[in-house]
Amino acid sequence: MSNKLYKVFEEVEQNAQLLSKYWHNFSTEISEHLPDTYHAEVQELSDKLEIAIDNLVDELQNPTLTLATTGTTSSGKSTLVNLLCGAEIVPVAVSEMSAGSVTIEYSEKKSLIIHETPGALWECGEWTGINDERIYQRLHDVMISYIDNREKQANLACPQSTISYPFRLIKESKLELPRGVKVRIMDLPGLAYVGDEGNASVIKQCREALCLVTYNSAETDNEKVRSLLQEVVEQVKDLGGSPARMLFILNRIDIFRADRNWPETENRFVDKAICSIKHELSDQLKEYTEDIEKLQVIKLSTWAALLALQIKQHDEIYSLEACKKADNHFNGLIDEKILEDLPRKIEKWSRHDRNRVADTLWQKSYAEEFQQSLREHISQHFPRLVIPQAIERFNIAAGNAITEWALQTTTAILNSSEERYQQECEKILWIRSTLDSFLQISDNNLREPFEKIDNKIKQVLAEDSEDDLVLYLEKNIRTLNNIEAYNELGDKLCSLYEWRRGIGKGINQVLESVAKSLENGRVILDTPNLKKANALNVNLLGNCLKRLVNLGYTSSVAKSGKKMEARTEDEKNKLKQLNEELNELAIHLNLVMEDVLKQICSQEIDRMYQAVVELFKCHLSYIEKGTNDIAPNIAIRFPDSQLIRVDNKLTFNLRFKAGFAITSGNWQEAIQVEKTKRTWYTLWLGRKTYYETEYKTRSSDNAEIPSIEQLLENWQFQVKAEDKEIVKKISCWLLEQIDSLKKNVEKIQNDIINRYEDRLYTANKEITTDYEMQKNVWQPMQQKAQYLAEEFYSLGINLKDE
Repeated sequence: MSNKLYKVFEEVEQNAQLLSKYWHNFSTEISEHLPDTYHAEVQELSDKLEIAIDNLVDELQNPTLTLATTGTTSSGKSTLVNLLCGAEIVPVAVSEMSAGSVTIEYSEKKSLIIHETPGALWECGEWTGINDERIYQRLHDVMISYIDNREKQANLACPQSTISYPFRLIKESKLELPRGVKVRIMDLPGLAYVGDEGNASVIKQCREALCLVTYNSAETDNEKVRSLLQEVVEQVKDLGGSPARMLFILNRIDIFRADRNWPETENRFVDKAICSIKHELSDQLKEYTEDIEKLQVIKLSTWAALLALQIKQHDEIYSLEACKKADNHFNGLIDEKILEDLPRKIEKWSRHDRNRVADTLWQKSYAEEFQQSLREHISQHFPRLVIPQAIERFNIAAGNAITEWALQTTTAILNSSEERYQQECEKILWIRSTLDSFLQISDNNLREPFEKIDNKIKQVLAEDSEDDLVLYLEKNIRTLNNIEAYNELGDKLCSLYEWRRGIGKGINQVLESVAKSLENGRVILDTPNLKKANALNVNLLGNCLKRLVNLGYTSSVAKSGKKMEARTEDEKNKLKQLNEELNELAIHLNLVMEDVLKQICSQEIDRMYQAVVELFKCHLSYIEKGTNDIAPNIAIRFPDSQLIRVDNKLTFNLRFKAGFAITSGNWQEAIQVEKTKRTWYTLWLGRKTYYETEYKTRSSDNAEIPSIEQLLENWQFQVKAEDKEIVKKISCWLLEQIDSLKKNVEKIQNDIINRYEDRLYTANKEITTDYEMQKNVWQPMQQKAQYLAEEFYSLGINLKDE
């Protein structure tokens, strides 16, 4: 691809303008040989083409480039946003500050809008002519207010803000963008807040964005590193689409400069991190294995790079503050020769000194490499996000109609004589029959695996089969790879059966956190999936776990379980309380799990939608080629955007039960009973006291307290029990989508053939041609129509080959 991004857009624009010229020449020439009755139709097509080209050119000249930033815990995501802006306008803190979303749109004038959101406890409104410090402070106040109140107010919506700002990404990064491009940066919420409905809608807007995903390179604890890797996977799933459009940034990479052999340790970390990220993504997103292998992962120290920019600011106070921070935090990035030359007092650094420090910070932070990688990333992926969709809209608006009219009209005229008309009518009957057979066979091939699954479900539900439905689902979907139409899909359909693994893994993460908290007697609920749940529900779960620990349900009891016979009232009360708390655990875990599963199921269902879209694209491409091989001059086209309408939302409902049974029992209590008897040595006159043991039956409350492992296994068993219902829903849903697709395909195909039949009839009635006219006029016109169609079809094809 050309290094100059605007040239890619410019080339498509020029080709579109050429199409207008080709059509003008063709329509002018053919109109000379057509009766006047055709002229209105030709003019209508010309008008539609003019409007469609104007719209296409407008889209190519004024596209929107969206960069969406997200990242793992404490990865410096907000600092990255500030680096892209060239100023500190988004709040940064040691603790998590990313609450809600911030959209930054390029503008020469600065302004801030804090949008009205449900239950907002902060000031909302619009501020124009606002400076950087006030933008930062207002956003800081909003985020703090939200963070402090979200646990008390469960339905409090995350704040949404829009900043207009002349950010550096456009002004100084040497991006060669199309003229009129609109650029925006979307600072997405951190993982802890993606469960909010407002943020979920913002994330969906980013499906057509280029994404920057930051990773915390400074984390060394193995357990936390595993958690960070899982966060990366979760964010990729939330963002949707291929990881190919995502640039992964190993931020805070300067941490290794403190090592004695820092180049070696840094390189080892980078290699390991890249390998780990790719492995985690490939393991959980197999449909994108090929893209993941070519994943872009780069090094960066965002704060050092931002300070380098700030030091070069003309504002002396601003520059001085940046120098102090650089001296305190990034001394190790500054060359020793420069440090030796610098005055000890930062206030005495000259502008030359500051520039030297800034330059070395910029270099050592890998900022230049980051900018170059970002430019290449945008050049490679931005056209693919914009141009194909714009071209499809152009074809639907005018392109398909023009190619259809040109091919059908010239073919109809060539077959307009009485003798050939009758032959062509018979041929149309043959085409209809042949196409119906072809489409029926294609539809059967597409439906067969899913119909088998549907039949198997009925057998399992009737207890005529004990097959694992998910494995059966996988086995049958894989058979599509053996069919010509779908043999290049590979693992792109894996999400249709891998949802069980995704749901199971998410549930296990939550349950393992619960198990560890009880076994260790210390509540820690901070896994990536738990961060998706409502904070209030997580707190209630944590309090329940603390009460269980205080009741003794910890350590060996939690690990191994215990048989308990409560004899005293205190023991009975404690057993009853333990039972109630374990049932409370199920209730609170249900609430948390409901939040978590809602997110997991949403991710998995989105993946399923994408899998069905890929399947249908493949299907449409195959049948479009097949129909045009059968009827080459009728110009049958099946536009993806008109036909692929995957709808009817899937929903998975999973709930849990827990607790244990308390049964009434009896136990024998030994009682010492005082007795007396006469003795012989007192001549039976005296009495001696003695004690005998007697047993009295007492009532007890008996229970076998389950181990945490048994509780978790029980929940996992309950989840597995839902597999049948989930597979049934997926199967019904898939067959509905296939039926809908077939219906729409048949309608489009029949409409196109009907139009050809009408054109043939009109030509037979209105146009008379002899052999010489056919040979000298209409055969060349048909060849020109075929050339015109090829030119229209090829618009944008080069983009796919770049």
